[in-house]
Amino acid sequence: MATGNINKIESVQRRFTKRLSGLSKLCYESRLTVVKTESLERKRLRADLIICYKILNGIVHVNRDSFFVMTETSRTRGHSMKLYKPNGMSSFYATYFLDSYF
Repeated sequence: MATGNINKIESVQRRFTKRLSGLSKLCYESRLTVVKTESLERKRLRADLIICYKILNGIVHVNRDSFFVMTETSRTRGHSMKLYKPNGMSSFYATYFLDSYF
């Protein structure tokens, strides 16, 4: 989702919680605590982590290799699954500066 849309949706939640009785003077984080909810950004992060867990543990049946790269290192501090985030640069951008000098 585009950052602009995320900010618009989050601002709706900010305005809504500010209009609740007795909460208008509190900061956003305090209002969320009073109404026992989380920010939308935190909810999205939590959902991402849950789906990541489900993919890694085979609860959701998708090809794990299409989402994650597993490292071959044994230094995982007691955990057998360590994820590796490959560099997202495309080959075009990887060679862009080299091509511009020659």
